Amino acid sequence: MTCDTLAGPPPAAPDDGFAAVQWITANADKLGGIPGQLAVAGWSAGANVAAVVCQTARNAGGPEIVGQMLLCPVTDCDFDRQSYIDNGDGYILTAELMKWFWDHYADPADRTNPKASPLLANDLSNLPPALVVTCEFDPLSDEGTAYAEAMKEAGISVTHLAAPGQVHTSLTAVDMVNSGAPVREEMGVALRQILGVSVPA
Repeated sequence: MTCDTLAGPPPAAPDDGFAAVQWITANADKLGGIPGQLAVAGWSAGANVAAVVCQTARNAGGPEIVGQMLLCPVTDCDFDRQSYIDNGDGYILTAELMKWFWDHYADPADRTNPKASPLLANDLSNLPPALVVTCEFDPLSDEGTAYAEAMKEAGISVTHLAAPGQVHTSLTAVDMVNSGAPVREEMGVALRQILGVSVPA
């Protein structure tokens, strides 16, 4: 899920995500999954949804989510962060494009709602262990870092991978951007650790 795929005003997208988590939990056996081992993941706007779903599940008392992987997450509506200034043009995802996405997703008055900007939630405690990946040349880098740090301060186990030299789209460009391969490998190792899965020798 990319930044342009958030459909409907908040909380439509995260509510759909939470409904999906509830259904998957109820049907884990039929899907060939492992009950009690549900993790959520997303890229960009998808990571926004994943983060909000984790907060929603905690507030609702379940379903249990054992881990969250947030790749280049949208966590805030603040366009004045330094990474917007430094990386707002020339790196595929631009500041103007992000403003366009936000204009089509949420009215300004709704953007500070934690269901749109999960970083602004009053309470980030008791969330699942998290893997947060940020890219050096990405307007969203600072808000991803801020969310990782805020969860750590709230007592959450967080692995933050800062990918040097990468742009917003490069880590998902498998077999196209070779420099992203080592970062993807690190992501796999970190995710296995969160899930308690042994890393192949």
